[in-house]
Amino acid sequence: MKKPANVDPKLRSQMLALRDTMHKSDAPYRRASNIDFFLCLIFYVVLALAIRLFVFEPVLVSGDSMYPTLLDGERMFVEKLTYLVEPPQRGDIVICHYPYYDENCVKRVIGLPGETIEIAGGMVYIDGAPLEEGAYWEGEIWKDMAPQLVPEDSVFVIGDNRNYSTDSRDRAVGPLTYGQIIGKVHFVIWPLEECRNVYTEPSSQAGVPYTPPLQNFYWGQ
Repeated sequence: MKKPANVDPKLRSQMLALRDTMHKSDAPYRRASNIDFFLCLIFYVVLALAIRLFVFEPVLVSGDSMYPTLLDGERMFVEKLTYLVEPPQRGDIVICHYPYYDENCVKRVIGLPGETIEIAGGMVYIDGAPLEEGAYWEGEIWKDMAPQLVPEDSVFVIGDNRNYSTDSRDRAVGPLTYGQIIGKVHFVIWPLEECRNVYTEPSSQAGVPYTPPLQNFYWGQ
């Protein structure tokens, strides 16, 4: 097979410059190029939105209901694929949507379908057995709760900062259906000095007693 003749670099450069000059004066070519650019831009915008909606997204921690596991102002890495193939498990930290709330919340799953949850004497009981949660909570829960049965395809969620969290203990919230669970929290990704796995690495405030804000907090409000 005959090899193509080598083109003088200077001549090639002149030919390319001439081509570009011709294209600039070619209105149909310019329109086609603009359409290609905008189609490419739309594709990447849609792809980014789809990843954020269906795969993962960074979420801002707002408030102290998960102290000291998650700190106000941190950003979490939340993925949304796990619960497409399996239900939430006890101990999972989840992003969830409450009835009548505009914003999503972050809580920990403690109760599973068919279990009876009770709070008495400062402790959580599941089917009559005390829940072991020393890895993320120390202290006594101030308010008791009568036994509640977790419905099918639902979970019972509570904030790690037990006495400063509005959660499934509140009648307006109650157990959450699987459809109200948006994603699973895995890591803190910001600020950089606080980056960690939320299940295996404590925050910088672990072991530091919680100091509530100056305004009063009424559990269940």
